[in-house]
Amino acid sequence: MTLRLHRDAIIASLGTDLPGSVFKSYTASSGTRYAVVWIAKSRMDRSRYSSMQNRDVFTVTIHSVGADEDSCLWVQERVDRLTNRVLSVSGRRVWPVEYVTGRPPDLDDDGPTPLWFSVSQFDITSDPL
Repeated sequence: MTLRLHRDAIIASLGTDLPGSVFKSYTASSGTRYAVVWIAKSRMDRSRYSSMQNRDVFTVTIHSVGADEDSCLWVQERVDRLTNRVLSVSGRRVWPVEYVTGRPPDLDDDGPTPLWFSVSQFDITSDPL
């Protein structure tokens, strides 16, 4: 549940910069420029030594996709605006989003329509309230 709540918060936040163009999977995507979001729990740290509450760290991978290199970079510029945003997740204290790494645009010509994609990764640290 926590994974989905954080993913949905990312999609909602990115939706302000890319309305109607942020998806959970490639199969759900449409259009010629869009972002696809994946999330995984990458770490759990004990946040309070007197109890069993854990601080979770989620790594978010986002593919920015475009019909050409420029539209791919246009999407990536908007995706990278996630950096330092504080997301709202029910029942959690969420720290500002941290940019981790990225990859430059690359051509994916395996499908019926060649597309350009680039990758951005972020970490989100979240404590239970």
